[in-house]
This record gives sequence, structure tokens and C-alpha cells, in this order.
Amino acid sequence: SALPAGSEDDLCCPVCQEVFRDPVILSCSHSFCKDCLKRWWRKKTTHECPVCQRRSSGNDQLVNLALKNLCESFLEDGDQTASEALCSLHSEKLKLFCLDHQQPVCLICRDSEKHTNHSFRPIDEAAQQHKKELQETLESLKKKLMVCAELQVKFDQIAKHINVQARHTETRIKEKFKKFRQFLAEEEEDRLAALREEEEQKSGMMKEKMESLTALRSSVKPGQTPGQSDLQHLEQHEGHGLLHSYHSGPKHCSSRTHPL
Repeated sequence: SALPAGSEDDLCCPVCQEVFRDPVILSCSHSFCKDCLKRWWRKKTTHECPVCQRRSSGNDQLVNLALKNLCESFLEDGDQTASEALCSLHSEKLKLFCLDHQQPVCLICRDSEKHTNHSFRPIDEAAQQHKKELQETLESLKKKLMVCAELQVKFDQIAKHINVQARHTETRIKEKFKKFRQFLAEEEEDRLAALREEEEQKSGMMKEKMESLTALRSSVKPGQTPGQSDLQHLEQHEGHGLLHSYHSGPKHCSSRTHPL
């Protein structure tokens, strides 16, 4: 028997939005497909109604026989109606399938001018053929999806390997430059220390020479020429350069010591 208009919505599971399959009813009076309810509860930590969230013990679900029978009758009526579809032009049953136009037709359509010299197959045979073709296409798509999934896994592994290698190389580079900076810092410290030591040595030598020169100038009186002992002292402490300069112009130096 035909169902009242809009009653199809009442035969749909709130979870999958399809006509109930093996419906069960909870203590809160809400019904669901048995498998839908199981899948819903697997995602939750507690058993609760997907509609009103009322807690359920998990054992209070009962088979809703009245709803099950009603849904089965509805599905059977739908299948029968689909199998007895009528031609929109002649109101005859669609028993043939036109291979040229790729559409179901009735016997009157077959004999009409529109389908002259067209090829036909029984509707059930054509349906099976189309089903087979769809299954083959589906299998092909499944294989392609498997190949894509395998490639995705492979690409993910390669990307992970590249990332690991990059991080490893980055760590090595940082360690090398850290050692290099440490070496440069130590080298800088050593060279600066050597420079300070050299500066102190040379400054000490110059200080000694300046002191010797000051002592010599203090010991030389106006009109007095430095003696040989003074020259030897300068040679030992001042170097041959100063002694040679002194010997090359003693008269000049002596004349400069006399007052004008």
C-alpha cells in the first residue's frame, strides 16, 4: 500500500539519513539502524542517544519490528515501482533499451520513426550489461586508488627522509661552525696576548734606552766630551747605531755642548 506523503522522512535513520535497516529502539523511544548505532557508540566514550543525548546502558536497545516491517514494505514497493516504470509518451512498460539513444523505451517506441534502424536489448539484459561495465570501471578506479595510495606512502617516506637528512646536515654544519668560531676566538686571544707581550718587551727596552740617554745627558757637562767608558756603556745598552752616530760627529756634538 502507498504511504502518506512525507512519511518517507519518518522511515529514515537520524544517523545515516537512509531508510532504516534492522532498526532498534532505545529507552528514549528514538530508533536507529543497528549498525549506525554501533558505529556511533564506537566514537563515543559513553553510550548516549545520538538525538537527545540521553544515557543508555547499551543493553536496552530492542529490535523495532513494526518499523522494520514498514521499512521493508516501503523498499519493496519502491523496487516494484522502479521495475514497472512507464513510458512518458505511451504509458507502456519500459521493456527495451535503445543502444543508439542509450535510454529505456517501450514496444511502441521501438516501432516508431524516431528509433528506425536502432538496436535494442531487453531492459534487464541492458541493466546487467551496464552494471558489469560499472563494476569494471569501479575496479579500475579501485586499482588506480591503490596505486595512488602506494605512491602517497612512498612520497611521504621520501619527504620524511629528506627532512631527516636536512636536519642531520644542519646539525653537522652548526657543529662545524661552532668549532670554527671557538678556534677563531682562541686564535684571536693567543695573538692579542702575544701582541701585548711584544708591546711590553719593546716598551721596556725603549724605557731602558730613554733612561740611559737621560743619564748620559745629565753626566755630560758643558765643554766636556764623553769618555770611552761612556761610549762603551752606550754601545752595550743603546746599540751600535747610536754609537756610530756619536763617533761620526763628535766635534759637532761637542760644539753644541759649549755655550754660545
